[in-house]
Amino acid sequence: MPVPGVQELLAEWEHGLDRSPTERALGLLATASPGTPRREIAGLPVGSRDLGLLRLRAALFGDGVEATCSCPSCAEQLEVTFRVSDLVGAAAATSDAGTPTSRTLVAGRAVTVRPPSSLDLLAVNGETDLGAARDALLRRCLGGEDGNAVADQLGDDDRARLVAQIAELDPLARVELELRCADCGHAWRSLFDIAGFLWTELDAWARRTLRDVHTLACAYGWPEADILAMSLRRRESYLELVLS
Repeated sequence: MPVPGVQELLAEWEHGLDRSPTERALGLLATASPGTPRREIAGLPVGSRDLGLLRLRAALFGDGVEATCSCPSCAEQLEVTFRVSDLVGAAAATSDAGTPTSRTLVAGRAVTVRPPSSLDLLAVNGETDLGAARDALLRRCLGGEDGNAVADQLGDDDRARLVAQIAELDPLARVELELRCADCGHAWRSLFDIAGFLWTELDAWARRTLRDVHTLACAYGWPEADILAMSLRRRESYLELVLS
């Protein structure tokens, strides 16, 4: 995966500040996928999109991840460390293979089931009722001649079965970490949202980079483009001189 340059990343960060989480994820992946139409990226299953974001994260910030979370039992703050490569694992082969589908019977009718894409998420983004958004998303993921008719007849058991089936088709769409609190011993599973996590890291990096540009521009009068064109090591060396 090509690593975007500093200028490209800052431009995408600025563009994404007023965008939805899904739009931010697509923008970041498009920046790292020159020549690929954004709609093609948006049509990927969410797990395939997130696999690309995981690879981009490793390219930008390294394979190791350090994060914090609160124990839901005792509220103790925990430090969580893991590697992106461990998350990807064998699921990468499935998520690299395109859009998986399966056939199943619902209410006596055969339907095709596929995992949702970012296009589907954007389509239901304006729905404020979570139940209605879930049903609308599930409806979009049912195909075949009887897909729409079946969607109107789904019971709770049918929904649960279809959701489980979709999860099997796209394992990277929902990544959970197995955690245990060292203080109270409570064990739980925590969702890891790579799109949100990467955006938070990028936001911190962008603001730190702009502060560095401001410091050097004030000290030397250099334009932003010249400062950003420097290697990171050279920029840090000048910052040390200014701040010493």
